[in-house]
Amino acid sequence: MAVRTHQRSFGNGRLRAALVLSDVVSVSIGWAIAASVGLNFNGSPMQIGGFGLLLVGFTVGWFVTSRLYLTRVCSVRALETAAIFRACVLGGVCAWMVAGRLNITSVRVRAVVVSQLLAVVFVFLGRSIYRAALRRHRSIGRHARPVVLIGGGEEVFELHQLLSQQPELGYEVIGSIGNAGEMTAWARGLRYLGPLSTATTTMRLAGAKGAIVAGSGLSLRDMNRVVRDVSDAGFHVQLFGGLLGIDPKRLQMNPIGGQAAFYLEQVELSGLQARVKRFADLVFGAVGLVAAAPVIGLFALLARLDGGSAFFRQVRVGRDGRPFTLFKIRTMVMNAEELKPALQATNERKGPLFKMDNDPRFTRLGRFMDATSINELPQLWNVVRGEMSLVGPRPALASEAVTFNERLLMRNRVRPGITGLWQVSGRDAASFATYERCDVFYVENWSMRLDIMILVQTVIHIAARSLYWRRKGSVARHPSHSAIDQMATTLGSSIETADARNMARAQ
Repeated sequence: MAVRTHQRSFGNGRLRAALVLSDVVSVSIGWAIAASVGLNFNGSPMQIGGFGLLLVGFTVGWFVTSRLYLTRVCSVRALETAAIFRACVLGGVCAWMVAGRLNITSVRVRAVVVSQLLAVVFVFLGRSIYRAALRRHRSIGRHARPVVLIGGGEEVFELHQLLSQQPELGYEVIGSIGNAGEMTAWARGLRYLGPLSTATTTMRLAGAKGAIVAGSGLSLRDMNRVVRDVSDAGFHVQLFGGLLGIDPKRLQMNPIGGQAAFYLEQVELSGLQARVKRFADLVFGAVGLVAAAPVIGLFALLARLDGGSAFFRQVRVGRDGRPFTLFKIRTMVMNAEELKPALQATNERKGPLFKMDNDPRFTRLGRFMDATSINELPQLWNVVRGEMSLVGPRPALASEAVTFNERLLMRNRVRPGITGLWQVSGRDAASFATYERCDVFYVENWSMRLDIMILVQTVIHIAARSLYWRRKGSVARHPSHSAIDQMATTLGSSIETADARNMARAQ
């Protein structure tokens, strides 16, 4: 078996350095704004700068203490956000106390408070851009952690499918370790590396940095032995529970007799929660519709002057399978649906969905509206009418819905949304399985907190796409290639340049 000599992972030092730099810049910007708006103190520019260095140093120091540069913390967004807020508070308190001791300057508490609140916002945005850049590069095979799958049976097959269909998660599956017969029967397309008895040796030879253990295919004795062996050998170990579609936030550590066990929190989709969601949709939908009316009117007029109708109407499948008419500002030529069959061969999606990055049916104005999502604004009327929600599964076409399996039809329990989990986390994935997982996950784990998170991510995503949009005739780029894509390219280029230098030195 060949030994892997060059590996890339999330833990790569250059990637971590880029994240630290992002945090330093974010905290510095927060202090610069607070110091420039007259919230601060009686001190010289040098004293202001000195306090800023203390603030940045202590805050980033607390980031390190809070393990905010470890994958297992950064990959859980709720855990990361709470840790960022706590570290910014502690960093501000420490800097203020030390500055007082050193008589650096007379700092007002409100200046530190405003600075650190801004730091939380900018750190969150900076890490969002960093994360999106990393996901973009991982989706094309860069900066992935090499891992092996340990176990057997259907669970290994499902896990392999998940990681293969979503490379942006950052795992490069080298192969599997377990019973050879079960691997042959289930894990199609997955290379078999060897039995459990040689797990650590096999992982070293394969160049793996970690293992994901699918325990359901192993005996209790085998699972305990291999987990301890691999962990003691210094490899990262993750235990895959096989609970597909269950929000990890619903799992609470609840030991039994001192042994690791989890309690699964129930999701109570009560009538009260449904009414709260509908009330929020009605209020924010109505306010949004009134505020967006001038924009809708302007672009509808421009679409009309471009030739053809101003609005695009299409029948979609709503809650409980009931059809409704969805409204958009027209972005394509009038005979777009008639041209679709001829373009099926160039479909970039797998399954019933249709998507092309450079769809020739878009009008010039339509490309801009698609990039900025302005064409979606009339759907606020669907929200007010109760046919849609602000957040929910993508409204499906009837031709798509007839192909859905029983599991995916769960999406009909809720109203479709203008935006949703798939739109902000899996829209660029070609696999239809990603679409299915996102929709089912949303239905089974709905909460107002999840809706708010999706709305915030939607705003960030649209802002980034809009910021770097190029009109047709300049550098040829489709709107789907967003600001985040460009930042990802820059980040990846700098990392690859450093890699090349280091490899040259080694040679």
